[in-house]
Amino acid sequence: MSEFPRLAHEFTQGALFCRVSGRTDQRGGIALQLMVQGEVELTCQRCLGPLRHAVEIGRTVHLARNETELERLDALPDGDAILVGEKIDLVDLVEDEVLLSLPLAAMHAEGECPAGGAPIFKE
Repeated sequence: MSEFPRLAHEFTQGALFCRVSGRTDQRGGIALQLMVQGEVELTCQRCLGPLRHAVEIGRTVHLARNETELERLDALPDGDAILVGEKIDLVDLVEDEVLLSLPLAAMHAEGECPAGGAPIFKE
């Protein structure tokens, strides 16, 4: 987690395994296959106690060199496309994917907060 500064603000504990592999297609297009797995601990917004959350991401990201290529790649059904320059920051890319996979409001299911963590809001 220390390699991902933005994620360190979201998790109290946890570990992620990341694998990024590249490929090209017959048209010279470039894509990255991202795989992120692990379990992290979030803070429950209901009781402020720890909440375990499984992360399971498998995604293809097509890398576009210009706007025209971006439009073409965005139409493909097997992934998303992003516009890139000469360099791409893989840490930022992986962080973005993990952040997008997190729940908007991390909470235990109603009635499942641990005994030590009383709900802070009554519904």
